[in-house]
Amino acid sequence: MNNPGTSSWKEAVTVRLLEKDSCFDYSADVAALYRDAGWISEEEDTAFIAPMLRNTFCVAGAFYRGRLIGMMRALSDGVSDAYLLDMVVLTPYRGNGIALRILECIVSHLKSLGIDWIVCISVPGVEKLYLKLGESMGGHLPVRFR
Repeated sequence: MNNPGTSSWKEAVTVRLLEKDSCFDYSADVAALYRDAGWISEEEDTAFIAPMLRNTFCVAGAFYRGRLIGMMRALSDGVSDAYLLDMVVLTPYRGNGIALRILECIVSHLKSLGIDWIVCISVPGVEKLYLKLGESMGGHLPVRFR
């Protein structure tokens, strides 16, 4: 593997939407992303990933040498609203602008469809990424239902 800090390595990373028909092909890669992020354990059943991807409105992925190294999903009605979630990049590839490229890809796609209410909830410390393309929704409070 090339040094992730070199420009030639960064140029070799491609970012694109995953085709809806083949999203399930990336289940193992998505499981690896989720494990690397600590979202699921090594022992956890990953059978939920294939239907999760199929039922997601769209997924943007970053690829290096054919391997999925980062992704983000969007849930949407396809008309007016979209919710972005699951931004994740494999640890060795972080800090190279890949997350921003994924975000730009998915937001651009949603806007091209006329979707104008695109939101996400950031974990503390990562909001700078999202604020590069969006703005804080002052006065709004995210609510979780249990």
